[in-house]
Amino acid sequence: MRNSDSLSGYPLLHDYQLEEMWRTPQPIHPSQAKRGREGWNWRQRVQYAVGHALNEYFGMEVEVRREVPVQYVLEKWWPKQPNGFESLFHYWDIKNKVSGELSKICALNKDLLTPVMLYEQFCTSVPELKVDISLIVQAAWQLSAGADSLLIQKYIVDYNPNVIFTFQHLTNVFCHYAFGALPQLIEVYCLLEGKKIRFMPGPASLQQSLDYVQLLRDSRDDVHRRTERCRCGNCIGQQLSQDNGTDKNKKKEQEAKNRKSNYSIS
Repeated sequence: MRNSDSLSGYPLLHDYQLEEMWRTPQPIHPSQAKRGREGWNWRQRVQYAVGHALNEYFGMEVEVRREVPVQYVLEKWWPKQPNGFESLFHYWDIKNKVSGELSKICALNKDLLTPVMLYEQFCTSVPELKVDISLIVQAAWQLSAGADSLLIQKYIVDYNPNVIFTFQHLTNVFCHYAFGALPQLIEVYCLLEGKKIRFMPGPASLQQSLDYVQLLRDSRDDVHRRTERCRCGNCIGQQLSQDNGTDKNKKKEQEAKNRKSNYSIS
């Protein structure tokens, strides 16, 4: 495992690029894209603010963190102008919802002490699939001794099932090859909906995740660039559905049972 974009020379799957792929219906031509943050939409601007705010908040000493409201930290990073938002009302509505939800989340997580990983980007090689995975770990906590006791958390602006399941499977594969064990728990917080999705990896989780990542690799080829053939989120989703449709009914039933027992929304 390294904080690097270069490992084995295999195709590289970046989690943030896959996430953007799922959220973008059609590829953006380079001539249409604005450089830097100037071209960001409201969701990207909010995600940026949330990421920096939580990085600062969770990076505080535990005693300090318990005395400082997360809303205070978020205010420092929140966009000062409503550029990219649908309206001024939309700007304030999103701010109030995100601020309130972060306050609830931090109150629920008050017993978590010092994160073992905080907004770090790591890269690990998966020789079995001939692919490298680059993953941004927003927050990871050691629940007990042992590599299999990690709680890994992700905070996203709004609910998107493709983004969530991609993160789940990438995280499973990443942890197995980087740490030698699956995480104990994966939590994804969807701020605007107030949802918390929890995954508890089971015995069949690794193979399911390897199959999913392999489909991503085969469908996407190289997520660094757009090619002449469309590789937008809609097309990739259709390809994944078609490939998954070739599995036997018995395998589908077993995977459904695993998902039911290892997946929860609150």
